Formats: sequence, structure tokens, C-alpha cells
Amino acid sequence: MENLEFYRDFLAFEKEQSLFDLQDNQGTYIWDIIRFDIYINLMWNFEAKAPKKRAYLDTAKLFKKKLLSLLRYATDTRITENFFFLTSRNNRNGKLFDQNAIAVVESFDPSSSFILESYLAPEHDPLIAGSVYSFPQELFRRTYRGKSVFNYNLIIDQLTSRFGSSRFDEARLAGMVNNYYADLRFFTRLFNRHQVKRVFVTQNGIQKGIFAAAKALNIPTFEFQHGIVDGGHIAYNYPHVEFKKQQLQLPDVIFSLSPFWYKDLHMPGVSVRPLGNDYFSKPIASISESTKALTIVSADVFGLALTDFLLAALKNGSLEGRTVYFKLHPNQFVEKDYFLKVFKDYPQVQVISNEYAISDLLDRSEVILTIQSTAVYEALQAGRKVILLMESSYERHNDIFSNGNVYLLKHAEQLREALSQAIDPEQKVEFFSKFNTRVLQEFI
Repeated sequence: MENLEFYRDFLAFEKEQSLFDLQDNQGTYIWDIIRFDIYINLMWNFEAKAPKKRAYLDTAKLFKKKLLSLLRYATDTRITENFFFLTSRNNRNGKLFDQNAIAVVESFDPSSSFILESYLAPEHDPLIAGSVYSFPQELFRRTYRGKSVFNYNLIIDQLTSRFGSSRFDEARLAGMVNNYYADLRFFTRLFNRHQVKRVFVTQNGIQKGIFAAAKALNIPTFEFQHGIVDGGHIAYNYPHVEFKKQQLQLPDVIFSLSPFWYKDLHMPGVSVRPLGNDYFSKPIASISESTKALTIVSADVFGLALTDFLLAALKNGSLEGRTVYFKLHPNQFVEKDYFLKVFKDYPQVQVISNEYAISDLLDRSEVILTIQSTAVYEALQAGRKVILLMESSYERHNDIFSNGNVYLLKHAEQLREALSQAIDPEQKVEFFSKFNTRVLQEFI
């Protein structure tokens, strides 16, 4: 089943079955809490899987960082106006920062913000001093035992009847709802303790407990756009039905990267404001003889497909004399050793984790190749060529198929011809605006 076809079928399914009306014994509407995970697991049941983890984390460093975060969380009693839930995975001089939120974070005095960091890396620390890793939240989830009761077999049976499989059991679904209740209590306490007035979040629509806690305390919530947001992103699109209060847990405002995004999506009660982002909109150098490389942008869910394609292209000579950067998704960083072994016989291939960001690689490349990634929009805005492998969820990019610098390929034998095509400078477009301080000032 194709990605967009499955997406439309899923929206129709949850509307037909009135799933948003389902409540547990506590009166909580549970479908919005679990729908994203269910959708993702069902959808990728039809797609290629990523390789198993082949590298080992430095557990000693991770353990130390978790303990320090627990201590910092327990002793930090500051009154902070702002709460940030960040995912800092980009490297700046050896420190990690959240590319989606950094401009807003740095707009405030550091003493006025409490930062909870969801990405834990053994080799790097966050750029923002005083950040707390989300280990206290994880620990609270593990120890929390809620009183929610619901017969999840009702959902499992419906999923199996419609899609042939649910890929979930009762315990897993109940665990997701228990985590929601744990987060609701955890963040309610945190917001009260620090007297938070604003909540800022970088995530992909799934931190329901944060939004619920903030709403219960009448705290406004703001979410930063994270990656591609289009008609195929289930976290930001809902069926056209009349929703009851508290059926959905969504942010009050989404700060988008430009007016291009969030078109034709149905998000009841959410205001979208184009804040812009200087990280994504910064100018990229013009193409020269030193920028002839090819960057392949991978992801955990289709890493194998791109690996097979690259190996075939290397063997058929399509990439002779051309440097290739194989850029891993952050979810694949722990798999780097696996990919280094795969490409060890091809010195022209460099496997990249967080040594370079996409913008750095665009400075070195004239072509981006992927299946689905925000990087294709960065590349087109920078006047680069984009090649899409027609597998998996490539149709998510149907909004750029008509661009003259976009090429769709089914197999590696077509790559040589696509690489030989000249880039049309008239096709350059803007997907990322500059950071607009005035938009932020409307809310602070």
C-alpha cells in the first residue's frame, strides 16, 4: 500500500469508527494519545525496515549524564517564565543545539528558562548550559502506575479487521496511555514548581502530556516546526469531524519555517504563524568545481533502500570521480559502524553523522539524493539539484515534482543521466524565511 493511500485510508477509518470518542474509566479521550504510534507502526509495516543497531553507546558516559540530570532537576527551584522541551542534535563547536528552536531560546535571558533536553549523546553536551536531560521524565514514567482502564481489544480488533494487522497488544497500548498520565502529572508539577508562563516544544506532535498539563494550568503552548509537515503527516492532520473539548491535545500556536508549510491541513484550534528560521534560510555558496559532490540523506526507515541504491550506482560507474556523503539521520547515529563497514571498499563514500549538518554538506554538493527529507527543500532553496528514489514515502514530496531541478528515479541505472542534467537557476524557490522577531514579540 502506498504511503499517501494508506494515510487517507487511516483518516477515513478513524472517522468511520468514531475513535476520537473512546474514553477510559477516568474520562480521558485516549485515541489522540495513541493514534500517531499506531499509524507509524502500521504504515511502516508496508515499507522497508532499517538495519538493526550495530554500534554500542558509551553507557558509562550516558549513566553519568543521567545521574547529573536527576540531581540538577531535583535541586533546580528557580522561577522561570519559559519552559523548553528541546531535541538538540546539531553540532556547534562541539556543543549540541536545537536548530528549530535556538533563535527563540537565545531571545531570552538564560536564567528565565528551564530546558528539558530529549536527546542524550554520550560524546557531546548541550550548547545551553544548565539543560536537564529528560531522564527524570523517563524515570517517572517507569515508576508511575495509573488507574486507567480500557478494553484495548476493541481497538485491536478494528485495526486487524481494516488493515489485516494491529501490530499492538493490550499491554503496549495501555503502556502508552499510562505514559501520558505520567507525563501529565510530571509536567504539571514541573510547571507549578517553576511558575512557568510559556511552554515551547520541539517534537513531532506526540508530546500530548506536555500540552495537557499546560492547558490545565492555562499556560500557552508553542511548537516549533520540526521537519516536513504536509498532507501525509498524521500528527498534524485530523478528519473533518466536530471535536469535543479535550478530545485533542495540540499546541495553541505552531511556529512554521515559512508561509509555505501547513497548507491544507486540519488542526482544530491551532494557529500557525510563520516565524522563520535563520539556520535553514542562511545563504549557501554558489556551485563551483569544489561543490560537485553528491549527498545522500538517509533515515532509519529506508536506510537499506538507499544503501542498496548507492552500492548499485558505485558498481555501475555512475559515480566515478565524485565524492559521496552518506548522511545519517540522528536515529541512525548509533549504526554508523555498520555503514562504515558496508562502504569500506569505496573510499569516495564518507559516512556522516553529526560532524556536518545538511547546510554544511550543501556547501560541498551540487546534488541531494534521498527518498523523503526536509533536506530536499533546503537543497532547492540553495539552487541544488534533487534526486528522489521512487520508493517508500517519496510521494510526500509531490509538492515539488513539477520543479525542473527535481528528478525521480526508480533504479540506479538512471542516475548517470540525472547527474548530467544542468541545474536551472530559474527554478530556485523559498521554503524557509528569515527569523522574524516581530512574530515572536506578539506572544511574549
